[in-house]
Amino acid sequence: MNRLDFSHLRGAVLMGMRLLLAFIFIKAGMGKWPVVDGQGLTNALPLFLVYLVVLFEFLGGVFMILGLKFEELTKIGALMIAIVMVGAAYMHYFAWGDPFASKDVLYPISLLLISLVFVTEE
Repeated sequence: MNRLDFSHLRGAVLMGMRLLLAFIFIKAGMGKWPVVDGQGLTNALPLFLVYLVVLFEFLGGVFMILGLKFEELTKIGALMIAIVMVGAAYMHYFAWGDPFASKDVLYPISLLLISLVFVTEE
């Protein structure tokens, strides 16, 4: 009986996930800069939290890339991203009332789970 074994692709899959996560969050952080009061997230969050979100998004992505050389930065970057995604899922589901199965809730939960792969990696 043939057994499907794709474990040899694990490294390539993790590299793809890492680069995608880094690209998404570097772009997201840069897209929110400069922070302008009265626009975007500033309508929903206190200003200091908006700056924290932008910082965590951008640096989280950068740390994912730097983590290729400095392994601990991967965990720090992924944790920063996970924190932002918990907040994003909370805001969409609880604060803004999107249904749980909406893309606005499932997207941050998906990115949260991807980031947790790197946080929990040995």
